[in-house]
Amino acid sequence: MATSSIIENIRVNNPQVLEDYVTFMEAVGQRPIQLRTEAERSCVVTDPERIKSFVEKVLARKCVHV
Repeated sequence: MATSSIIENIRVNNPQVLEDYVTFMEAVGQRPIQLRTEAERSCVVTDPERIKSFVEKVLARKCVHV
């Protein structure tokens, strides 16, 4: 999503707030991109306990109790 579509409807009445926002955005743009390690990348999960734990978390968010 383009930044312009995110901030399109924002109105700034305080010049200091705008300056702070731009300073923040510039700082974020200069941060190095942290790539995921090999261990953090997507993989197939085969451990039944880990799968059960994941499914329980998803169902809990949806307020479904098993």
